[in-house]
Amino acid sequence: MEPKFLLKVAEKFGTPLYVYDEDQIRRNYRVFFSAFKSRYKNTKIFYAYKANSSLAICHILHQEEAGADVVSECELRTAQRVGVKAMNIIFTNNGKTDGELQIAIDSDVTINIDSMNELYRLHKIAKDKRKKARVSFRVNPSIDARTHPKIATGLKESKFGIHLENDLAFKAYRLAKELDWIEVSGIHTHIGSQITDVTAFREMTEKIMQFVCELKENLDIRLRFVNLGGGLGISYKGENIPTPDSLAETIIPIIKKFNTQLGYDPELWLEPGRYIVGNAGILLCKVTGVKETPHRKFVNVDTGFNALMRPAMYDSYHRVQVLSKAEEESTEIYDIAGNICESGDILAKERKLPKIDNGDIIAILDAGAYGFSMSSQYNLRPRPSEVLVWGDTVEVIRERESCEEFFKNQRVPKDLLE
Repeated sequence: MEPKFLLKVAEKFGTPLYVYDEDQIRRNYRVFFSAFKSRYKNTKIFYAYKANSSLAICHILHQEEAGADVVSECELRTAQRVGVKAMNIIFTNNGKTDGELQIAIDSDVTINIDSMNELYRLHKIAKDKRKKARVSFRVNPSIDARTHPKIATGLKESKFGIHLENDLAFKAYRLAKELDWIEVSGIHTHIGSQITDVTAFREMTEKIMQFVCELKENLDIRLRFVNLGGGLGISYKGENIPTPDSLAETIIPIIKKFNTQLGYDPELWLEPGRYIVGNAGILLCKVTGVKETPHRKFVNVDTGFNALMRPAMYDSYHRVQVLSKAEEESTEIYDIAGNICESGDILAKERKLPKIDNGDIIAILDAGAYGFSMSSQYNLRPRPSEVLVWGDTVEVIRERESCEEFFKNQRVPKDLLE
């Protein structure tokens, strides 16, 4: 999206503002899907709703025939609301409540089991309902994806999954096969997010496919699908990042090699999130002041980590542009300071930019993934509005919050009002 166009959008809808490019979302999805579908016919894509669960975006991806990887009841309800069929929804998190398990069974979705405790609870609920639960197991392959520790999920120390080591995952499948109200359908693994080296994916695929063969040979379990999760990174700094093609070229030959041993071709499920929406979103904010100290030049803006948590949470880098001065030479070094009362609320550090003045509009790029979905009302700051762009059309897809919404669900006991 061009700076002049974004300036008009900011003027019309105000800031802070999330702006999403529908055409970019569709392009990203099609590039990812075709990279795998062209090499492996039995491929299904399950968009990871946690990356961005805005209803309009989920509608777009349903139109593209993506399934849904959901991690909460409300994400499940979102997938159902946009029309995703139960067979194309997988419910995955590491701490499902009994209530969530009941809803998942009632909804006929695939339930991804994260622990033996969860398996026992699910079987009891399914037995009480007299309805089989269709499951896969999340398997931890103990692989270092070489990404930020807070988003590395396949490490042996991770809270996620049942480990391959000590035959723990094997025993889980063996037990599940014997349980009357459990239907074993597949296997799942996920080793992290923002992965920029396909080596980890290669190692993961080898381990998982070898285990799939062991299940067939030793337990006569024929899995319908193999779910290798998501995690492919995007370029936040303009660096070279593996493409979906390079990822597919890495893992599809491994799958086909083991399929020969299996004697059939299971469905391949993938769960991209960041790759689909990351570079399709921009956070616009307005400069409220420039503050120079003996050590730094701070640009104060009208948003903070309540709207974009990633820099504070992960020390993440997002490119920034001063939209009204995009053609000017960058001569100053600034820190872009959010308006949250925390020292860690710095949205961008030590950036060389054109001279900034009050009222300038700054664009924080590549904010489509884990931006609004991680936002909060901290400091009682209303969350931003969101707009969707297609062609020359811009439409609000989420209204800006107001102060009144903070009080909507709160109650003050009567004796405090006397």
